[in-house]
Amino acid sequence: MNYYHKEHTGVKGFITHEDNETAHVAGYPGDVWVTENTTWATRVGATEKTKTEAQALVDAAISGSVYPEGDPNEGEQVVITLP
Repeated sequence: MNYYHKEHTGVKGFITHEDNETAHVAGYPGDVWVTENTTWATRVGATEKTKTEAQALVDAAISGSVYPEGDPNEGEQVVITLP
């Protein structure tokens, strides 16, 4: 897996069907993207990060977020661990 940082442009075509057919592009909080599709990363100008750097971006983005009322983990800090 490769880890990238790139703000989503909001423009159609940021991630295309063809991009995901080549290799799934998964988005995470903090504008972190995980994929093996280096062609996509080059096309959008994403910056490659180490897993540790990417995890720190995700952690910072969700800092203070808690599970909502009704969730089995209600009130606990949200945790997202990158693959």
